[in-house]
Amino acid sequence: MLKRSDIKQEDIVRSAIKVFSEKGLEQASMEGISKQAGVSKRTLYKYYPNKEALFEVIVDRLMCRFDDQYELQFQPAISLEKQLTELTLKQMCYINTEDFQATARLVMAESIRCPNTSKLLMNRFEAIGDSCGLHKWVTQAIDAGMIEVNDIPLAVEQYIGSIKAVVFWPQLLTHQPPPSCEQLKNVVAQAVRMFIATYSLKSK
Repeated sequence: MLKRSDIKQEDIVRSAIKVFSEKGLEQASMEGISKQAGVSKRTLYKYYPNKEALFEVIVDRLMCRFDDQYELQFQPAISLEKQLTELTLKQMCYINTEDFQATARLVMAESIRCPNTSKLLMNRFEAIGDSCGLHKWVTQAIDAGMIEVNDIPLAVEQYIGSIKAVVFWPQLLTHQPPPSCEQLKNVVAQAVRMFIATYSLKSK
């Protein structure tokens, strides 16, 4: 059960996303955020010392979709298709929510407006150094003699990119609603089949 303080911080973050989206980081103010969130400035400053710190929290939320993927282990007894499908859906179901897409639009717009924000984002991406936990999974699958991949980063980017091209970027850029679970599953299934057909040693 969420504590009251957690709920209040969630309200603040959602309000900050709205204010930053409308005004941009430079023009936004802590006063405007506190009004939008329905909290006093004293309460706002209790959690966040300034608007830059609050924006960093928003960026961190955007990036944290990868965090719970790092402990994933390749399972030789389970089919490649099943493992890759489950791993991918876990990520894509998260990033295709309206909340995530609103946050992504904000961060993208702010990166265009502000070089410092772009630098912050690049540092976050470099720190992650992975995509959906797939680098580790692919490496383990190679070691298990199940697949053969010469360029892991390229293979991962092409795989994830083929999915996002259909069920992420169009929705993000044109404000379409997120795809249904059925649409997402169909796109992921097609990408999984293509990945396995390309890299599985059994298919060669």
